[in-house]
Amino acid sequence: MEHIKDGSRVLVADIGGTYARFSYADASLGVSSLTPPFVLETEGFASFGDVLQEVMDETGRPGVNAAAICGAGPVVGDEGSAAIDMTNCPWTLTEAELKERLGTSRVRLVNDFAAIAHALPLFDDEELLQLGTGAPDREGPLAVLGAGTGLGVAGLVPDGKGSYALIDGEGGHADIAPANTREIAIYERLLRRFGHVNAETILSGSGLEALHDALCEMEGLKSEPVSAAEIAARAATGGEPVSAEAVHCFTSWLGAAAANVALTMGATGGVYIAGGIVPRWGGLFEANRFRTRFEDRGKISAYVKPIPTYLVVAPDPALKGLVKIASGLLAT
Repeated sequence: MEHIKDGSRVLVADIGGTYARFSYADASLGVSSLTPPFVLETEGFASFGDVLQEVMDETGRPGVNAAAICGAGPVVGDEGSAAIDMTNCPWTLTEAELKERLGTSRVRLVNDFAAIAHALPLFDDEELLQLGTGAPDREGPLAVLGAGTGLGVAGLVPDGKGSYALIDGEGGHADIAPANTREIAIYERLLRRFGHVNAETILSGSGLEALHDALCEMEGLKSEPVSAAEIAARAATGGEPVSAEAVHCFTSWLGAAAANVALTMGATGGVYIAGGIVPRWGGLFEANRFRTRFEDRGKISAYVKPIPTYLVVAPDPALKGLVKIASGLLAT
């Protein structure tokens, strides 16, 4: 961290359901100064305080002037006393604890996809892969969604002053619908199993596993426990037709969810796909299948067809957005 000035050092962290990623940056230099992330598995620690202590000890406890932390869950409470009860991890993140442990009052907690949304204007061309056609409306809102341990959704709306206002919520828990008889049969099995089916029920790591289970049942096959990563690996090698179909269904429903977000937010500036699953699939992700479902909106198809969609291939995109947030804290 020799290149980071003491008065400009910020701590950023992306706390997911499976991994916690920490990095430092120089606020005066922006995202280009991010240090390689310090990555830890959440299951190895009883609390967020424990993992934060580990990171501080391992990195020599450098002085921090501001911190921006994102977590996979909604932010509750007022600014300055905000907290996140993690959706898929038994931790609670609080600004009060961060201030005490870091020795600074300049602390901000945000949702993980709110952090990625803040990064959208910062991505270089090589950090994005366009899926299909379309061109961005430079004055239009931007939206991002992505599947991992859960499904995150957020957006940015231009404020007319050269910056953006954040749209933050829990869009991953919105309902999702089947579009053909095969999907109806899958949906019925998921409904019987879970009692309620929303987008995250399907578009997450556990969702891909649930799709695989439903398809096995439909084919009269014995359903063995199999991870989302293994399903993707089997689909990539062609070793199991059910795994391939599970990935196909996941991809199609992701296209539908992306279209729902585009329509809800009026995201004519583009819809971005992030998260811990699809960006790792490489050639397994069928852009044409995704884009076909995205554009298949019936009488409103003409509205979504010009909207571009992108796969975010930048590493640790949330950390980039958090640097922007933390730098803003130093400017106030």
